Amino acid sequence: MKIKIIDKYISKNFIKSFFLSLIAFVGIFLVSQLFKVIRYVSDGRFSANESITYILTMIPKILIDVAPLAVLLGSLMTVSSMASNLEIISLKTAGISFKRIVLFPICISAVIAVMVFYINDSLYPYSVRKNREIKDGERAKREMPVEKKNAFLRGENSNYVYLMGKINRETGFGENIEIVDLNEEFNKVERIITAKEGRYNFSKKVWVLKDANIYDGEKLEKPKEVKIFTENKYDDEPEKFITKSVEPKTLTIKELKKSVREIKSIGGDTRELLVEIGNRYSFPFSSFIISFLGLSLGSRYVRGASAISMALSVALGYGYYIVQASFEALSINGFLNPFISGWIPNIIFLGIGIYFMYRAEY
Repeated sequence: MKIKIIDKYISKNFIKSFFLSLIAFVGIFLVSQLFKVIRYVSDGRFSANESITYILTMIPKILIDVAPLAVLLGSLMTVSSMASNLEIISLKTAGISFKRIVLFPICISAVIAVMVFYINDSLYPYSVRKNREIKDGERAKREMPVEKKNAFLRGENSNYVYLMGKINRETGFGENIEIVDLNEEFNKVERIITAKEGRYNFSKKVWVLKDANIYDGEKLEKPKEVKIFTENKYDDEPEKFITKSVEPKTLTIKELKKSVREIKSIGGDTRELLVEIGNRYSFPFSSFIISFLGLSLGSRYVRGASAISMALSVALGYGYYIVQASFEALSINGFLNPFISGWIPNIIFLGIGIYFMYRAEY
């Protein structure tokens, strides 16, 4: 029963400290943006209603960004207060380990991390889209190009790829077409079909090639010449060859994964999207990981040491952002796998947190 009362007491103080810290950080960031919004209103770029909406659409991103700092400061405030009142020492003397004392704040931090993950994958993409619509003065649309040169597409219904010098998605007309049929393992060429031009039949949903040459396997001599070539399996629509450019931050994880599949199928660069997916999965859980630092650094009461602990924890908190940004840059530049680079900062700071947590036992 005593343990439950203590858990309730610690949890209540932690939640209170967390929300106070969160409100303070959100307020600071909003105030820093307020002057810019006032300038936009005075210049006539925003109406009064748009300025309010613009500010509201900033909140999801701010919440995501400051959640780890709010958890860090809330943890530190909670445990430092208990340490200064000699409650930590009393509980340890009673045989309760420090890990048990901070169990509930750590669990609450895990819940906060899950909530941040939800905001990051639902409210955040929508808020970014809305924010940019208001800032641009009109609904920001990224039009899909009508034509594309050097188009590439892997077929959906079989092991084949298209290569086209130029394709028009509206007319369905293609130039310098090459279709390569491969085996099931996708490592051996079985047939190559080339044509100077071809057109997609939208009613029959099939490609029709004019004056085609059909080569057997990898042999490029004596091709079979066909005046009009068509096969039902080559039914991939012209629109699949061309994708509109996407802004990763405006997409949910599900939409990001779909975009990765589409861009891969036409041979495009997906690294920026993969980096965003990696961050969506890894960054929200920094709120849980960073709690170990705040809880452990505030565990001892030494006169004058609380300010040092607070300064150290804040430095480590901002250090996380620096490390995270550094590894993100490495992944964008192709030096690291985007998913691995997203989790390396979490692993590093989890190790630091566990180290300080171990020292807090004594």
